[in-house]
Formats: sequence, C-alpha cells, structure tokens
Amino acid sequence: MLLRRAVSYLGGVGAALIVLAAICGPALLCFVDTAAHAQQPTADDFIAEADYCHFTGLCGNGGGQAAAPRIGYDPCYLAQNAMRPCTSADMKALQPHGVDPNLVGTWQLPLKSGPWVLTINADGTYAFRSDAHDGVQAHVGSFAASNGAWTMKAKTGYAGSGNYLYQAPNIFLATSQLGAVSWLRPELAQVAMHCTVVPQKPTNPAMLDANLIGNWQLPVKRGNWVWEIAANGTYKFHSEALDGAPSHAGVFTATKGQWTLTATTGLPGYTDNGQYLFQAPNIWMAKGKLGGAAWTRPCNR
Repeated sequence: MLLRRAVSYLGGVGAALIVLAAICGPALLCFVDTAAHAQQPTADDFIAEADYCHFTGLCGNGGGQAAAPRIGYDPCYLAQNAMRPCTSADMKALQPHGVDPNLVGTWQLPLKSGPWVLTINADGTYAFRSDAHDGVQAHVGSFAASNGAWTMKAKTGYAGSGNYLYQAPNIFLATSQLGAVSWLRPELAQVAMHCTVVPQKPTNPAMLDANLIGNWQLPVKRGNWVWEIAANGTYKFHSEALDGAPSHAGVFTATKGQWTLTATTGLPGYTDNGQYLFQAPNIWMAKGKLGGAAWTRPCNR
C-alpha cells in the first residue's frame, strides 16, 4: 500500500499561483475541487498524506513550511479540478496573516518576450512589474500569505485573494478567482525561458498533448522525481531522491486537460488520472489522486 500511494503523487504537491486579476482578464478559469465542499477526509487520506510527507519532505500547510496537499476539504483549493468560479463564500474562508517566509523574495513568471516579476517583502508589501515589453503596468501594495491562503491589495485599488502552495525549493503556485499559475525563482525562470525544446509529434495526437512529450522533474527531499513521456504514448517514472519510491512504466494519455496513466511494469495494474494545465514554455501542473504538482522540464533535451 505504501508503494502504491507513493505513485499517487505523480500529481504530487498540490498547486496554484497568484493570477493578477486586473491583468489576466476574465478568460482564465478558477479550477476548484468541488469535492472540497462535500468530501470529508478519511483515515486512508491521512495515511496517504503521511506517506507523501515521508517521501517528499513537503509536510504541513504553509506558515513557514512547504505545504502538503490538503485532502478534499479545503475551500477554493488548488487550480486543478472542477473548473468553476470560486464563490464569495470560498474566498471569505481565506484569512491569511503575515507573510509565509518561504514566499519572501523575487519570483518570475516566464512569458514569450520576458518575465513578469513579483517581489514579496517580509514586511507585508509587494511590487510587481513586467519585463515582457507587453505594456502591463507596474504596481505595488500590501501582501499577506499564511496557512495556504494569500491576499494582496494594490495602491491602485485592485484587490485579490486565493490559495497557494510553496513547492520547495523554487516554485510558488497559487490560485485566484480567475486562474492558476506557477511563479519561479529567477534562476529557474531564466532556464525555463531560454531552454530550447525540439517539438515532437505524438503518434496519436488525439490521445497525447504534444506539449507534454519529454522529460519532467519534480524536486523532492533529497533529489528529483523524473517522469518521461514519450511520443508513442508511453511513460517511465523513477526517483533520483534515494527515497524508495518505486519505478514504474506504462501507458499515458493527455488531452483536453485530462491525463491518465496505467502502469504495465513496476506496479502493473496501477492507474492514476486527473486534470492538467500546461504553462508555456516548460512547466505543466498535474493533479493526481491525492494532490497536484508543478513539473518542470530540465534544459538538457
């Protein structure tokens, strides 16, 4: 059971990120788990969450720690499920105080012509600017984040809030009423922007999103988990973190925001599935049975 739960975390860390509503526009969706309002955590959920903590070192919920996924009972949590707008009741449940120290510093969102830059200060202020030459205006204001929730209020009058998850060591994911994104520490963002990837055509485009073909990494406690997705619709997973997470391989599909896998070796018969969002150029957010994570592409392909 422990080994089978370990693979449930291919979707692994739980994720979403600040979308600046005044900038992004209404086309983005708030992916929210509707089960969060009805499903109560079971004993098996808590056992699985403990296993996840053991394998990844991502334990707790914000407040200065890297956060593990909150299982099925978090209002407006994570940008990866039912695709409905967050309700006012959802957002009122979010009451952060202070600033999670994991989020202090500079973050970048890689875009085609350059990054957006968000600097979060320990004193509860923030500054945003665009280096993408896209005409997006800079703004500053107040910021709070704790217990998996964030709020911001710009001096221009814009206010936003949502859920977040810090994915150690260099990714910050968050949701708002309008969508989800992954902010990266500048070093990783620069790699993502300047990594040249040779496009590959899937053998069956109806069953595999071409954006996901290639090698992906998820940082955990002592190294990386590695997920290889091939153009022919097969996958391989292994851990380089010396954590005992089992290797396995099998069949993979991804289309229209939904992914599935069925293991044929390593853990034959194991299945997982969920929703995903590709964030160009080199990040994809995937939700699995017990949570979600942002996988990044190593620039060596």
